[in-house]
Amino acid sequence: MDSAARRLERVLLGVIIPLVFLISITFIDNNFLIKECENGICNNYIISIVLIFLTVFLCLLLLVLKYSNKLDKWFSKELDIEMRERLNEEYHESDVANLGSSWAKMEIEHLESKHGEE
Repeated sequence: MDSAARRLERVLLGVIIPLVFLISITFIDNNFLIKECENGICNNYIISIVLIFLTVFLCLLLLVLKYSNKLDKWFSKELDIEMRERLNEEYHESDVANLGSSWAKMEIEHLESKHGEE
C-alpha cells in the first residue's frame, strides 16, 4: 500500500497531463474560441488563461508535496501499514484499563520531581 501523499501525486499527475495536452491543442489549433460575445466584447483567451493558471497551481502543489514537508499535516508520507501499526500501538497504550496505573505513575513522578522524595 502507498502513502496518502503518493496517491495524491498520482492524482495530480493524472490531472496535470491532460491539462497540458488541452492547452497545447488550444494554442496549436487556435480553435478554442468563444462564439458568443456580449456587447461586442469577446474574451477568447480567458478559458486558456484559466487553464494555464490551474496547471501552474497544480504543478506547484505537486512540487511542494514532493520536495517539502509543508503538506505533511494533511497528506502523510507514512506508509499505510506503518500508520496502522502506530495507531494500534497508540490505541493499546491509551487503553482505559491502563489509565489508572498510568495516572498513578505520572503522579508519582511529579511528586518525586517536585519534592525530591522516593
